[in-house]
Amino acid sequence: MSEDLKAKVKKYFSQYAKVEKVELEGPFVTLLVENPKEILDKPDLVVNAAKTLKKKIIVLASKPLMDEAAAAEFIRRTIPENAEIEDLKFVPETGEVYIIAKRTGYVVGKGGANIVEILKETGWRPVVMRAPTIRSTFLDIFYNVIISGAPERKKVMKKLSERIFREPLNLSRGLYATFLGAAREVGRSSVLITTDESNVLLDCGISLSSRSAFPRLDLIDIDELDAVIITHAHLDHSGALPLLFKYGYRGPVYLTRPTRDLMMLLLYDYINLSQRVGSIPFFSWRDVVNMMNHTITLDYTETVDISPDIKLTFYNAGHILGSALAHLNIESARHNVLYTGDFRFRDTKLLDKAVRKFPRVETLIMECTYGGESDVLPSLPEAEEALFSVIKGTAERGGKVLIPALAVGRAQEIMLSLVDGFERGLLPDIPVYLDGMIYDSTAIHSAYPDYLSNYVRESVFKRDRDPFTEPHFNFVSSDERPDVTKGGPAVIIAPSGMLTGGPSVDYLKLLAPGEENSIVLVSYQAEGTLGRRLRDGARELRLQDEEGYITIKVKADVRVIEGFSAHADKVQLLSYLSTMEPRPHRVFLVHGEEEKMREFGPLASKSASIRTVSPQIGETFKLA
Repeated sequence: MSEDLKAKVKKYFSQYAKVEKVELEGPFVTLLVENPKEILDKPDLVVNAAKTLKKKIIVLASKPLMDEAAAAEFIRRTIPENAEIEDLKFVPETGEVYIIAKRTGYVVGKGGANIVEILKETGWRPVVMRAPTIRSTFLDIFYNVIISGAPERKKVMKKLSERIFREPLNLSRGLYATFLGAAREVGRSSVLITTDESNVLLDCGISLSSRSAFPRLDLIDIDELDAVIITHAHLDHSGALPLLFKYGYRGPVYLTRPTRDLMMLLLYDYINLSQRVGSIPFFSWRDVVNMMNHTITLDYTETVDISPDIKLTFYNAGHILGSALAHLNIESARHNVLYTGDFRFRDTKLLDKAVRKFPRVETLIMECTYGGESDVLPSLPEAEEALFSVIKGTAERGGKVLIPALAVGRAQEIMLSLVDGFERGLLPDIPVYLDGMIYDSTAIHSAYPDYLSNYVRESVFKRDRDPFTEPHFNFVSSDERPDVTKGGPAVIIAPSGMLTGGPSVDYLKLLAPGEENSIVLVSYQAEGTLGRRLRDGARELRLQDEEGYITIKVKADVRVIEGFSAHADKVQLLSYLSTMEPRPHRVFLVHGEEEKMREFGPLASKSASIRTVSPQIGETFKLA
């Protein structure tokens, strides 16, 4: 199949240019020509070829037309100064030039004109990376991993293409979904899709509560796994992925670019935290880097083949930066599966709401975190009003507000609300301290404004102002925590959001005994977590300290404000089912506590006229 495809592409383009070679790299077809101008000056040519062959085609020069110095001079001359290029990194082994700039829109140019011009004239393939507004040591390390790993990644992509474009086996196994995790529980999300030709894993997460940590990976054959799709970076959807590589998986991982970056940050933090507390992490940094070299990033609405009978398309899920709804078009079964991962169906200051229109959907696998009868979340304005009220009241009595928050997503949602509160004079003039991984996570957010809401994009592109650099924000290190808890009123945002570890627990020990302080829970609190006990009314907590266990009496005011949730509540879930186009034939509920799923089933049947199924761990269903 792969040789036939390469022959077709070569024959198609040989009448227009001298084709040196056709290569398959992952799901993409790479056309190497002596003079890329001959193809790129006819833009409709590539578009029509892609439609005819139903493959994404990338046109490259067979070898650079300029040396690095001349190419660098041409690039700086072609790209406007207001792009603010920070660095150019050439990778001769792959023919790529990485352009790191503060304003990538100016680098790309209208309709990609600058990128095309650079490729045509220099023969180097431009790879554009946005320099974050906030400097980050992690991103420096990560960008170096991406650039230095480019030659190895190219080899990996060629190898992966052999499996993606292999000859169909023409089996008649049928289409099945096996639920390996997040079935009647929250955490360790993972679903195996089995077709006539393929085995694809949707998410591979860990549990953050006291339940079993990992999905039922013992139910899959790693050697037969064709692809892993990661919908977003949170560890309950991605945290077990390095284990697959540790135990031999060498296939592709599909995700968006922001998800890749954030996932790497969370895994990097997990390894460092494990080493700091003296425990052995489940996997090594080498496993994580190996995993990264197998990642294939896709933009929203970009469709690619991931196996002989499955095409994948990502759509915005509205949950966190880069989160995606995964749409699988399973050609062998003439069946389409939409897996939501985690999603939100309303606009916020950080993200636009989830997409609801698709070409076809027969089976929907939908999260149900807040599907209970009483799970109606306040509107964002109501949540902000409640938060501002707590902050003002706490400041008036000289106290501090601790907001335990997920470093990825929730922290940035809160930050944008505070920015708006300061701008409108609704908050007192007090400092906001941001601790832990929130710094690096926010830096990644600042590098991807195109994936954020219209609210953020207008601020960045029209007002030339990054809201994450608001003057009230102060990023602090672990050494500064004791000082932060002293002095006058302040807001402290720190991970983890469930108080399962990290700086938020350190701040809790210092601030909980003070009656003048407040603790505001804005994240989902899973069963078995410290945050859940606090939310359920515990006012005496036994916590681990450097010298053993200590007991903390909670005298601070404890508030729960759920309107900032990145998940769809009952109303949003029902609205999504009612307005989704087309309507699915079957709906599986995942990522929700058993009681909430029991309550949601009748609601969906009554409100949206859709029957739902709540699978159990390890259960398999025939879809077609």
